[in-house]
Amino acid sequence: MSLTDRLLDLVFPRSCAACAEPCSGDAFCGACRADLEALPDGLGLFDYAGPVGDAVRAAKYDGRPEAMPAVAAEVARALPRALRDDPPQWVVAVPLHPRRRARRPLDAPGLLARAVGRSLGARVERRGVVRLRDTPPQAGLSALERVANVQGAFAAHPRVAGLDVLVVDDVVTTGATLQAVADALMRGGAARVRAIAAAGVAPRGPLLALGDEAALTRGAVAQLGE
Repeated sequence: MSLTDRLLDLVFPRSCAACAEPCSGDAFCGACRADLEALPDGLGLFDYAGPVGDAVRAAKYDGRPEAMPAVAAEVARALPRALRDDPPQWVVAVPLHPRRRARRPLDAPGLLARAVGRSLGARVERRGVVRLRDTPPQAGLSALERVANVQGAFAAHPRVAGLDVLVVDDVVTTGATLQAVADALMRGGAARVRAIAAAGVAPRGPLLALGDEAALTRGAVAQLGE
């Protein structure tokens, strides 16, 4: 850390992206950094109950959008080896509806997708998937209600045909939203669809345990909707 950074930390102390306690030289404090461990498998790279989940909630709901770049940096570092060895052609974020964007300026999935694309050297396609309707939030809905809520809510860009696509979201629980996006991409002719999220719910059940790189293939997509 440079002398300037040290002085700035003294005058304007940084706060931990997860717990908001003062910290210096890192986006996470020592205690949260010690708990920051990537999950070995599943769509969620980190446990939603851990520091990354705390940072996502802080950014989205607690008025601390500055926490999200710290999450993006950890996600970029934690990308599975299988994904690095076989990168996608397109990286797309789970899109927000324009009305939702107006209410919540922070586009967490979009920020994560850009970080992932840079890390993989893959194209980030902002219009790869669009949200056709402003669906109610998934939080508080049952698994079946979540599936129904987002069914048919997305459409893919025509140029997706024949491409290998990675979908990025901030949080995955039942996988219903990622399933709906994958369905739209497959209907658009994508050759392969894979998905990751910054944080997922643990312990992970069969809906999330889809292999090292959490691949949503033509065979595996159906599992997410069950």
